[in-house]
Amino acid sequence: MKSRTSQQLAIAGGLAWLGVAGYGIRELSNSGDDSWEVAYALFSVALVLGAGLSLAAVALVSTGSRRPRLRIAGLVAGGLGCALGLIAAWALPVWMTLLGVGFAIMAVASDPARRRALALLAGGQVLGIAVLITSIEAEVGRVDEYGDYPAAAGIALIFVAVVMIVALVELARGRQGRDVGAYAG
Repeated sequence: MKSRTSQQLAIAGGLAWLGVAGYGIRELSNSGDDSWEVAYALFSVALVLGAGLSLAAVALVSTGSRRPRLRIAGLVAGGLGCALGLIAAWALPVWMTLLGVGFAIMAVASDPARRRALALLAGGQVLGIAVLITSIEAEVGRVDEYGDYPAAAGIALIFVAVVMIVALVELARGRQGRDVGAYAG
């Protein structure tokens, strides 16, 4: 039951991350039109759903962790990243950092059978920050009225969404039966 629910959460989270990627694609082609409010609102919802469902799937598969305090610390950090995504989805490096730290802590706290998928969830966020900064420094795309590079943010969002979807598919596949020596936590 727990495994099936975590799979459903991971799949739903992956679908929500598709919405984040869609907003990233919009930012790549954004010519400064006035319809950004609706698109940004949809992006915020997709981000919170994607992050929240991903975190819920991770919480469910890690219930038997041998490091419960570390697990809770990871859930708190990830929860803060979700909350910040709701409040300030535009602050990509901040929510990416919190989600990345949360998933990294959860990877350390998890059983070996889940560690790879959780490390990929964490790495996607951290590398997304690197993609964002590199794209900004390379001055990719036009500069908007705020002095930002929407295309740089779009590239970073697409990157993060793709990595998150791949990691969630890996998590949903559940490798626990294939790892000899994985404890039954």
